[in-house]
Amino acid sequence: MKVLIMTNTSNEEIFEDIWIADSFKQDGHDVCLVNIDYNEELDSIYDVFIRRNTWFSDASKISEYSSKCTNTIKRILDKDLPRINFNGNFDAKGKKYLLDLYNLGYPTIPTINNSGDIDRLPLSDKYLLKPLKSYDGIGQIKLSKEEINEKFTNEYIIQPVMSFISEVQFYFIGSDFQYALEFKPSKIPVYPDAIPYIFTEEELKIATSFAKLNGNFYGIQRIDFIKLNSGEILLLEIEDTAPYLDLDCISLETREQFLKNYKDMIYNYVNIDYKKR
Repeated sequence: MKVLIMTNTSNEEIFEDIWIADSFKQDGHDVCLVNIDYNEELDSIYDVFIRRNTWFSDASKISEYSSKCTNTIKRILDKDLPRINFNGNFDAKGKKYLLDLYNLGYPTIPTINNSGDIDRLPLSDKYLLKPLKSYDGIGQIKLSKEEINEKFTNEYIIQPVMSFISEVQFYFIGSDFQYALEFKPSKIPVYPDAIPYIFTEEELKIATSFAKLNGNFYGIQRIDFIKLNSGEILLLEIEDTAPYLDLDCISLETREQFLKNYKDMIYNYVNIDYKKR
């Protein structure tokens, strides 16, 4: 099998994708790591197209990079090529889902996207405004209630700045749980080393319920929460496009099992896809 992995070759975390590529190679497959704007001629050569760490952290290049990403994704979808991490319904389509899930009563950080609804949120000295089409905190603004006005309506989601003790992340292949990590006190402004998270049965149930909302999803999704001082967890985001996996922060045994499960999911998907053609 020929495997094409879309990544960002200038991303310092590319080692994760090299590990994934090497794992496929150990199974006897041909693997190529490429940037998202790779040569279209490769579309006719490879058997499966995997989206991995395609994100770009340089804010000045986000617009140009997003355009390239959009073009490649559209081409792959139009050609109906066998693909992984392309059918997500959450971060893959913007941040509005956080508003929708909050309105439906899910345990989500309180969220609005209309400045006129600010009184629906818990009272806060400051509020975070996050662009609907952004990620990784890029472009977010911190404002007081008085500074928020109509120009932010529909362009951002608005959330109160909340006090929390850590960020907790649950990693899934499809809707199958793999491992959980915790970041203390937060990933911003300094990215701390992740540590294994000892979760409760209820917390895993909550995380799994979010993972299952993506339906028959082929790929990796990471369900991120903040953990409040009370111990309650609230959804921060569902990363279903190109989630960073922190593979260097888990045990060798856990990492090897994760890679096996990931490959098994892809092998199963490719077989199913070929049967349909």
